[in-house]
Amino acid sequence: MKICHIAPFAPNRCGLYEAARDMAKADLLGGNEVIFIDSGISKDGKHENGIVGQIDDRSGFKLQTASEDMANEADIIIMHSGISDSVIVKNQAPIMWVIHGRPLACFRPELQGKSQSYSLYQNLSTWKRTKKMIYFWDEFKTHWDIFIPEEKQLILKYPVIDETRFNSSGTVHKLTNPGKYNLLICDSSREDIDLYEMVIGCIQAVKSIPGLKIHFYGFDMPIPNCWNIVLGELKRLGGLGDLVGRVDNMQSVYKACDCLISPNRIITRTIGEALSCGIPVINQSNDKLITDYTCDMSIPEDVFQAIELFVNDFDKGNINKEEIIKRSNVFNMKNYYEIMNKYYKEVINW
Repeated sequence: MKICHIAPFAPNRCGLYEAARDMAKADLLGGNEVIFIDSGISKDGKHENGIVGQIDDRSGFKLQTASEDMANEADIIIMHSGISDSVIVKNQAPIMWVIHGRPLACFRPELQGKSQSYSLYQNLSTWKRTKKMIYFWDEFKTHWDIFIPEEKQLILKYPVIDETRFNSSGTVHKLTNPGKYNLLICDSSREDIDLYEMVIGCIQAVKSIPGLKIHFYGFDMPIPNCWNIVLGELKRLGGLGDLVGRVDNMQSVYKACDCLISPNRIITRTIGEALSCGIPVINQSNDKLITDYTCDMSIPEDVFQAIELFVNDFDKGNINKEEIIKRSNVFNMKNYYEIMNKYYKEVINW
């Protein structure tokens, strides 16, 4: 079966691309032919056209962007983002849309007049040609039930993670400013999450735990002054570790740190990647994969207490990386392609 993925080509710059790339690789491992078309990226408020022939060959998997005409050869088109109508009207291959955004992250910007992705997804779900609306995290089913018909919903409980990239072996990044305990923050602030209260909790922890360093990777640049004020206090207390924008070696960064701390209530890619590398996680989820360190990220005192629990376990040698990696098996590509191949057959025979 020929599966065509349409997404912006943006290695190490865009979580949507990383998800699309791993889904495409999983399709290939599942015995399908894969076509990947670059839908283009937005830069400085302007959308740039996709480019043919770009190559991403990280971790032994070579993905090369194809021409838009290749969509005509597809049995199924997986739309991760929009593209010119001229690309998809030339054929009648069934379409499966992937909703990469969380409901509130789609709803709130529209409420503020910034975009219309929430309304767009509602419209796309009504297309006869749309056979499935794929979304992650069954926690959001009640949200998407509002406008996606039950028969068109395809829920993926967890993101798919390339286990050849994210695992416990291989190169370990050298932190510039390490401490005794190295906590990693690598989420960006979004419409439905914020780092502020979590970082305030980290500051409280730094005051009480000697040797604790908070490292920021993938931090949004340039840094606004309000963040400079907060991070300045963290630095004054000796708790600011590395402060870095986007990097191309996150798998080695995870392995250099002792714990990931994330404001998310769901198992996002960053959480899945960290777990796959054997790194424990502090977040808000009550998912069975992350039961060791959970807290209310909107309450700094809760964050502080969760960090204390982790540090106590770390000092006692109670961090079981093998057990963490075992839990992370839910992200592997085999699980994904077994699910998707079943639905591909269903869609083809619709």
